Amino acid sequence: MDQNQHVDPMPTTSLFQMNLDAQNSYNLRSSASWAKVLGVVGIIIGIIFCIWSAITMSKLSNYSDYGYRRGGGFSDAFGGSMGATRTGLWLMIITGIIFIMGGVFSFNFGNRIGAALRSNDQEGLNRGFAALRNYYAVRSITLIILLLFFMLGLLGNM
Repeated sequence: MDQNQHVDPMPTTSLFQMNLDAQNSYNLRSSASWAKVLGVVGIIIGIIFCIWSAITMSKLSNYSDYGYRRGGGFSDAFGGSMGATRTGLWLMIITGIIFIMGGVFSFNFGNRIGAALRSNDQEGLNRGFAALRNYYAVRSITLIILLLFFMLGLLGNM
């Protein structure tokens, strides 16, 4: 054997030379189906959060006429049980909006990947993975913000 003909037991392959085999196609189709379910459930939960919070806030505004408010200014927004409740309800509305956004991105991923696999469309597959990236970005940012609020809460109690 000639020394210039070295055979590499682990040849390097480029990511762009990869193909979807039957198992990967099945896994992507299954992921797309579950992403649609997750998207619909996320949208429904987000809408429920927003509607419930809005109804509760409208009920609370009726109680403010009976003198249950205390103080003014900053105390109105964050002090006392009424202010804390309103702040919590606004946070629930923001949480609902985040759930809706995550649900939309998840649903888009499921639709785009499923359509791309059915039509063997590379550009559609790229758009589907872009929607998945957006889903993970929304979830990651949400969790980072939640972690920051949690840390601020811990620091506030020390």
